[in-house]
Amino acid sequence: MNKKISISNSAIQKNLRRIVNQIYKLLPCREESLDWQAPLTTIIEELIGMNDLIEDENFFSLICKLQGLLHLTAEDDFFLYRRIIFECLSLLNKILNNFKEEDI
Repeated sequence: MNKKISISNSAIQKNLRRIVNQIYKLLPCREESLDWQAPLTTIIEELIGMNDLIEDENFFSLICKLQGLLHLTAEDDFFLYRRIIFECLSLLNKILNNFKEEDI
């Protein structure tokens, strides 16, 4: 983990927790046949921008998995979609754990 610019760890944690919530909300959106692709695209763009500011080896895998979700549109794909959502949440928690409360 390496910050490319000076950002407080608490600001990073707050932002990552918000993204965790947004990713988690993709599940009920998909289950209820609501638009889940637009919010997913926004999350991906935000993470790409965050990756420009914060170096963490998990970002690449996270962004790839989220991008792949856009291709899982068939009804039969839901269980794979769900599994990947939880994998993404796990990766985000790994990234979150790299930023302790105190600033470095």
